[in-house]
Amino acid sequence: MYSFLITIISLFRFGNSLDIVWVIAAIIHVLPLGFIIKLYLVDTPRTSRQLTPITVGIFGLTILAMLVMQNSPDQYPALFSFILITFFGWLLYVNWYTILPVNRDYLLKVGDSFPNLQFEINKGEVITTSEFNGTKTIYLFFRGNWCPLCMAQIKALANEFKHLEEIGSQVVLISPQPQKHTKRLAKKYNVPFVFLTDPKSTSAKKLHIEHKNGVPLGLEVLGYDSDTVLPTVVITDEKGIILFADQTDNYRVRPEPALFLKVLKSNLNQGSHLEFLL
Repeated sequence: MYSFLITIISLFRFGNSLDIVWVIAAIIHVLPLGFIIKLYLVDTPRTSRQLTPITVGIFGLTILAMLVMQNSPDQYPALFSFILITFFGWLLYVNWYTILPVNRDYLLKVGDSFPNLQFEINKGEVITTSEFNGTKTIYLFFRGNWCPLCMAQIKALANEFKHLEEIGSQVVLISPQPQKHTKRLAKKYNVPFVFLTDPKSTSAKKLHIEHKNGVPLGLEVLGYDSDTVLPTVVITDEKGIILFADQTDNYRVRPEPALFLKVLKSNLNQGSHLEFLL
């Protein structure tokens, strides 16, 4: 909203004064605004870690604006502040806000048995992970329907469900969000995945993948708890042995379905566990 308002103000001021610095200011604020809008409108399950092109663009335009404004600094005190706020705000977003507090002691190690955990499949109806033994399984812990990258990651998996079925695997999606949101998600994709909820992140806490206060402020009005789960993927074989585990340290960077297929096919062909660096 901040970037949108400053963009509109900058374009309005340019229309009145034809001062090029207002165009530069508008572009500076459009870049982060466009990126956020893209997350919600375009299915992007992952981005580059540093978002270098946007960062370089904002940095270069900020320097250019400073050079233009130095000739008449008294004319642009508010604009100077707006540009600096956007510049440093973007750096904080890339290098701090999207970074997640990964727990390296979490209980998901390649070669170990996946713990027997309990989740809700319907309100008041529970299911345990041991019931998925006998089939290769992809467990995807996601933050909630409110997270655009989680939704894009699930859609990418849904697009591959036929390939996953061909190699005899199943997908289990787990979130601490309210049951009604998970049911809406299941209806939206209509694929043979298993949709589960983890009320109060009970099982996530046992695995040490909970994220305290990880839900954006204000979403409580939609029924979300303030705590959520760190986006995590676990792949197990028919015996429940972990073949692959990934707990992302940046919510914009997620493993691709192509990697999951590679893990499953390699296990199918070789009958051995693959080690992946986390």
